[in-house]
Amino acid sequence: MALGIGGTANAADPAASTPAARQAVTLTAPSAPVGVQNFGPTATSPYTSPASTAGHVNPGQTYTCEYQYLCEVAWDPTTGNWELFKQATCNLYHVYYWNGDGYFINNQTRGTVSTFLGSGDKTVLWRNTAPSPQTSAYWDPVYSFRNC
Repeated sequence: MALGIGGTANAADPAASTPAARQAVTLTAPSAPVGVQNFGPTATSPYTSPASTAGHVNPGQTYTCEYQYLCEVAWDPTTGNWELFKQATCNLYHVYYWNGDGYFINNQTRGTVSTFLGSGDKTVLWRNTAPSPQTSAYWDPVYSFRNC
């Protein structure tokens, strides 16, 4: 699994930004995943239940993760850019069509732990404690996450 489990990002990644306490963080969306295919209307956009989408972000475009949010990007093969997700409400979020490489940032209250879960919402894949920088993740084994 290609994942920055410890809540660290690649030091060479210019998009990595550790959030300061109690402020929004502006990030740069990563390049498109290597080897990605865009299938247009025959594919399905990634989504969560309950819904938490915040729009699309082009590779290299900036976006904001507000304070007290967990934010993720998953590649959307229907549009050829990143689908941005933001969660502030404590909940269990199920993910659908989150495939391949992506990223997340935990900009919640210091010490808040987000847990990413596998099949059946029982297998803990990794945990991340706020604040954390933009961190790479491999979404294929993720079935859900709890942002608190």
